[in-house]
Amino acid sequence: MSRIKLIELVYFDIHARGELTRLCFAAAGREEEYKDTRLPLFMESREAAEEWSEVHSPKTPFGPVPYLNVEEEIGDHNPEVRTFQVGGDGAVESFVARHLNLLGQTEGDAAICQTISVNAVGLLGPQLTRAGLTGNEGSIAQWVQPNGGYIGETFAHLERYVENIKEGRPASSLAESSYVINGALSLADLAIYNAMDECVKGPRSQKHFPKVEEAVRRLYPRLWKIHDQVSADLAPYLQARQSKFAKKE
Repeated sequence: MSRIKLIELVYFDIHARGELTRLCFAAAGREEEYKDTRLPLFMESREAAEEWSEVHSPKTPFGPVPYLNVEEEIGDHNPEVRTFQVGGDGAVESFVARHLNLLGQTEGDAAICQTISVNAVGLLGPQLTRAGLTGNEGSIAQWVQPNGGYIGETFAHLERYVENIKEGRPASSLAESSYVINGALSLADLAIYNAMDECVKGPRSQKHFPKVEEAVRRLYPRLWKIHDQVSADLAPYLQARQSKFAKKE
């Protein structure tokens, strides 16, 4: 037998690629079960860049963040404690979602959640972060267009992917649900919410880009419906999280 004793998330003091893990703990109602370690964002000052390269980057398992530091107890009597790190595209979110039972009910559900998560998180790179921090709404509004490059192309693919999932549901009630799978909140919904929120409100959700919101509402209605559902489900957390930033824009 084994038991996860501690999960520490290490990421920058923004939402972006680290926020999906935080959303998972909030959705499961288990925020007290992890440690949220936030690093100064390297692109916001020379001091932060130096601190990242000299202090924090060498501690990562593969170079980028986010990553997890995990303690696991193994054995029933006099358990041993094993420590390890989790990092890399999709690995962090999948590990946490599995731990919190946010991957649905079947292997197929889990595969759908992980497919959506990896692609949605992949949108949240430094280019989008910089544009959000500087209020570059024009560039973001262009990027979210289906022909606007990687971000828009991925949103378009996700919109079709979710539509195909809905059409393949055996029960009409599930097909009409705002959630991607099983009429219940999962990693898939949280990943879609996080990607759209970043585009519309920036990497700390402290801005509002109306042109971007109009575009994603119109172009990706299924994804936006999921965004609205998660916004309602996690409203208390989404309000409280804004007080957790060390740096204000």
